[in-house]
Amino acid sequence: MSEDESMVFFLSLGMGALFWVRWWYQGLAVTWIGQRSRWRYWLLATPILCGVLLWYVVRYLASFDVRDSGIYQLFYLAMGAAWVAVTIRMTALFGISFRDDALERRNSAAAAAIAGTMIGLTACFAGGNIGDGPGWWVVVYCGALATGALLVLWALLERLGRLAEAITVDRDLATGIRLGAFLAAAGLMLGRAVAGDWRSVGATNVDFVRLAWPAVLLAALVAVINVFCHATVERPQPSPTTCGVVPAILLAGMAAAWLVLTGLPQ
Repeated sequence: MSEDESMVFFLSLGMGALFWVRWWYQGLAVTWIGQRSRWRYWLLATPILCGVLLWYVVRYLASFDVRDSGIYQLFYLAMGAAWVAVTIRMTALFGISFRDDALERRNSAAAAAIAGTMIGLTACFAGGNIGDGPGWWVVVYCGALATGALLVLWALLERLGRLAEAITVDRDLATGIRLGAFLAAAGLMLGRAVAGDWRSVGATNVDFVRLAWPAVLLAALVAVINVFCHATVERPQPSPTTCGVVPAILLAGMAAAWLVLTGLPQ
């Protein structure tokens, strides 16, 4: 490893370790007495799922020099852990907090939304690892491109539907499931849009626009679903199954269909 790679590796390793140890400590230290805890356990298990996803990518789909080197696989796993650790904090910018809402207020809707966010952010970074490239900075650029787009789409949905208020104030589990499913599905699409062999910044941007547009359609679909599934006076708590799980399955199916249609870069 070069000097810059060593510096990034140890910095990522330290940041990731500190954040995720604290994440699990906080999650396990809070007792959800009298509350359904399955969403908390799902939230605590999600980083493991994300780690497996990223490991599979760097082990089998990354550049040839990464696939053949255990140290480089560990390098990008550490980068991914730090990447998600930093970007998951941005949920607070949208009004949803892991500590305040998911843990201290024992809000299952917030836990569902954050779990989906984590998967989406991991997929954005993982996509940047797929294909051959000249160095780690390529992964950072591609991951930032996909992650930035995901956050922009979330901001637009928040602007249109005030999802954070429904999740944190109304504790609308259906909205939390829908938002989490959208962020996970859109993250997979955007991660696919930055995957492939590196040619140049311009070519990467063109390919991204060409492949990322279905994520915009996905956001538009969620905005329409929100109109019909938001809480009302007559229906203060929409059905988590009808208004949450069913749309989530639809979004996941659309993302899976797009990944199958486009395929992985050769």
